[in-house]
Amino acid sequence: MSVPINPKSIAPPASHYNHGFYIPAGAAIMTLSGQLGEHADGYCPEDAGEQARIAWHNIKAILAEKGFGVENVVKVTSYIVGEENIDPYVAVHREIVGDHMPPWTLVAVPALGRPQYKIEVDVMAAG
Repeated sequence: MSVPINPKSIAPPASHYNHGFYIPAGAAIMTLSGQLGEHADGYCPEDAGEQARIAWHNIKAILAEKGFGVENVVKVTSYIVGEENIDPYVAVHREIVGDHMPPWTLVAVPALGRPQYKIEVDVMAAG
């Protein structure tokens, strides 16, 4: 449904993403709030990679409610606390999005809503 946009007149993407996705008129749009690395029972593991997996699990569950999947994601913004947590997050991100590579912004932040949170991911999807 979406078409990758990577103009040759600008620098290529610096990581695992496309610069843009074109979404045709009439597409259904779904926006999600930021998802954290917290299980349904409130447990939040210490490990940033585990938090990333949980956040993406939550994203996939929300998308599935309307028949969407990761292949429908058209924008990702990842908020990461601490530079040491970037690589573990990126590894999970690459695994989850695979070759789809939606436009992606990664922001290193000093803190999130609670001290135990290291990862927050919000997405927009279209289908």
